[in-house]
Amino acid sequence: MKTDMDIRISQCMIVKNEEKNICQALSWGKDVMYEQIVIDTGSTDNTIKLAKQLGARVCHFCWTDNFSAAKNFAIEQCSGDWIAFLDADEYMLEKDVKNLPPMIKELDKRKLDGLSTGWQQLDDKGRIFLSGTQVRFFRNDPDIRYQRRIHEQLESVSGRELRLGDAVNELSIFHTGYQTQNLSKKKSERNKKLILEELSSHPQDYEMMGYMGDVYLTDGDKKEAEQWYLKSISYMPPQLRENDQRSAITFTRLLIMLGEKEDSWESIREIYEKAVKALPKESDFDYAIGRILASQGKFAEALNYLEASLEKLNLYGRNNKALLLAGNLLEVYELLVRCCFQAEQTEKCASYATTYLKYDKYGMAVLSKLLKVLIPEDSCFSEKEYQEIQEFLSFIYDFFQLKDRLFLLKTAELSKRSDFSNYIQNHLFTPEERNLLTSF
Repeated sequence: MKTDMDIRISQCMIVKNEEKNICQALSWGKDVMYEQIVIDTGSTDNTIKLAKQLGARVCHFCWTDNFSAAKNFAIEQCSGDWIAFLDADEYMLEKDVKNLPPMIKELDKRKLDGLSTGWQQLDDKGRIFLSGTQVRFFRNDPDIRYQRRIHEQLESVSGRELRLGDAVNELSIFHTGYQTQNLSKKKSERNKKLILEELSSHPQDYEMMGYMGDVYLTDGDKKEAEQWYLKSISYMPPQLRENDQRSAITFTRLLIMLGEKEDSWESIREIYEKAVKALPKESDFDYAIGRILASQGKFAEALNYLEASLEKLNLYGRNNKALLLAGNLLEVYELLVRCCFQAEQTEKCASYATTYLKYDKYGMAVLSKLLKVLIPEDSCFSEKEYQEIQEFLSFIYDFFQLKDRLFLLKTAELSKRSDFSNYIQNHLFTPEERNLLTSF
């Protein structure tokens, strides 16, 4: 326990058989934490031993099929001014950890209750595929506790609205839990049981119905998932809280499912209109419709929705919004390039392609479309015009690097822009390099 801190942060977590994650879980923030508390709910591996070796205080809690009960027990063991409550399979980057204490100190001065941060879901290759919002840093206050047996949420015991700071664009928590693929059957059945128990107490809880849809979707039972999502929507009020990320997920996943099974446009449009009316600032709905229309070959229409999704993201941000869009921005720009290309909107195609390639310059499909836009088929360009294209591309590619030159050459050849390919060989490659190229 560290005693020389202006703001004392107690890191705590509930665990069971987390020996693969516990070392990282207790290491990423160790330098800024006042204390680290691990609540074990019945581990049979080396979790407890490792946690103690790393200096954490380990407490035991008899599991009662209630995540809130376990988390609230953990909070009661903390003596810090603020709580950091991340799961064992979550972590923060070093640069964000350094910024955490001053941010929390500022929250303390402003008498705020907690801090919203980004929440990035990582796939098996460590890539972000979803980007959401979570409140994992909050004041150690008896009035702030978790509610619900499962999919627990922080709420005020007295019923007031929590006052939260916004650091969604400054701080991120990375979650690796989905790298283990689907939920095990045992966990899936446990989650269904707990959700049904919640619904027995709160039969109109449309958020829990949405969570049940998620469980069935993860199990691969899309028909049952669709029914739960539809049931959830039927219980929603016409206008939802602006930060109702859970309901946004319900609408978005249902739209995607309806598009995949090629439902009638009327049924998709009906759900979309309900979604936009309930959550007008949510960008994921337009993104989902754009994807559906693009898959149907309706590229000009898809373009309108995709651009609308980006406009909403820029206007309203991603604090409890844009879970799908914010985690797939490169894919969005690639889709925009494809839609613009097919709709023959060449200027937009070039603009979106340039934006994409600044982040992923080896995206061959995107560069190919850019070259086809810059060099129309059957065109007869002068050497000066090819030089201007080369200079334009030099803002993206480093032509001192052989890899970049080879990539551009290969893409030009595959794009059937042979004159430009010849220009590249003659102007970007040395005679020795050209000899090597012709030998392959």
